[in-house]
Amino acid sequence: MQQQMSKLSILPDYSIDIEITHNPHNFALTDLFKMAARINKKRQFLFVSTVLGKHLAVRPQVPLLTGTLLAMMYHQHLTGQKVAASSAVVKALKEGADLSEVQNSTEGSLELAQETLFIGFAETATALGHAVFNAYDSKAMYIHTTREVLPDFEPFVTFEEEHSHATSHRIYTEEPEVLLQAKRIVLIDDEITTGNTVINIIQTLRQKFPLVKQYAVLSILDWRSEQQQKIFQQLEEQWGISITFTSIICGHFNCSGIPSLTSTQPNILTQPTNNLTLWPIQESIDRKFYRSIAENKFVNSQPYLVATGRFMLTSKQHFQQKKMLQTIAKQLQKLRTDGPALVIGTGEFMYVPMQIASYLGNDVYFQSTTRSPIYCTDDLGYTITEKIAFESPENNGVDNYLYNIQSQSYTELFFMVERIASKEVVARVVNELQILSNAKVYVICMHEWEVEQ
Repeated sequence: MQQQMSKLSILPDYSIDIEITHNPHNFALTDLFKMAARINKKRQFLFVSTVLGKHLAVRPQVPLLTGTLLAMMYHQHLTGQKVAASSAVVKALKEGADLSEVQNSTEGSLELAQETLFIGFAETATALGHAVFNAYDSKAMYIHTTREVLPDFEPFVTFEEEHSHATSHRIYTEEPEVLLQAKRIVLIDDEITTGNTVINIIQTLRQKFPLVKQYAVLSILDWRSEQQQKIFQQLEEQWGISITFTSIICGHFNCSGIPSLTSTQPNILTQPTNNLTLWPIQESIDRKFYRSIAENKFVNSQPYLVATGRFMLTSKQHFQQKKMLQTIAKQLQKLRTDGPALVIGTGEFMYVPMQIASYLGNDVYFQSTTRSPIYCTDDLGYTITEKIAFESPENNGVDNYLYNIQSQSYTELFFMVERIASKEVVARVVNELQILSNAKVYVICMHEWEVEQ
């Protein structure tokens, strides 16, 4: 395609020039992202995804279908044949129509010739990676990296990310022998900027998987320079492996100007809290009992969910877990009214609440809390207009943020937490949500469950 040049304003006197070099499905830039300033000296801008359901609320089928599209593009790379349903996926993402129908018809629709391990990167791409995996019927395994520290569990893999707020990634699994059956490894992230994180993990994985010679990297955006692309070509020769990249959009960018950021950003929530009521799940949930140590050294002893893929899922296990999520959704549907609802995930815990949200009917949206501190202003046309800041409900001592809750008027907010370390922290968030919204707020905690009588 012809190269496309765009200049996007981020703030007054701060802009970004973008050159698109590859865009096979002809997405408009705003179909996939908007720009914002980030409060980070290493990198003061952010591509705010409009399809991930992380910083901005979206229909839950949008990130699920984004993963499906990447899976279909990867399938085309492997087989040389375009997946017929990919046109319907692209149309649904562009137009926002028929999302549920297309999602239901494409789940588990792809076949793999060899056992393949899919790895999603924390925290932003845990659900994206899971959505890619969700498109395959068999011979697939999924696991996502985590920032969390489990003191009683030796990590299978540890590697570093260089420009993130939390740099260490870990992979934990009880069944390394199952992972080691993989003949191919596919890494999934929302955005590739330099490729350094990819290099770090492949370098580590090569020691664990000496027989794997085929690696693939899937991302929504790929901004690597020509020089950075050549580095991967050199590594392929040096390591005797293949590393292929598949992205929805590829290009280059250059920022100009200096962002002027005022200091009127919100502090961590400290207002008094009401008593917190947790809505119990009327379904027995498959769980893993491991402790984690938070950044403030608090020990969280609540169990993890099997369904997240944090410890590895096979295709068969994944589809078994989805039946459980459908049952939970039926329970939550009883709380729905006629207005729009928002399901909120927390940090790495994205795919499970996203999938549950997709079963809750029409006019349901999804987004997640995030570690990423985005600059907030109500300047006309700016992406992030309001936010709340609070401690992570699961990993106390880590600042989390939730953006643009007032972007529309919701009737219900479902705040879903995998494992609550501190009920007081969650109660503060609920209070703030009640101040910002007239919606009824429900806290759905996955370790609070009861068997329905």
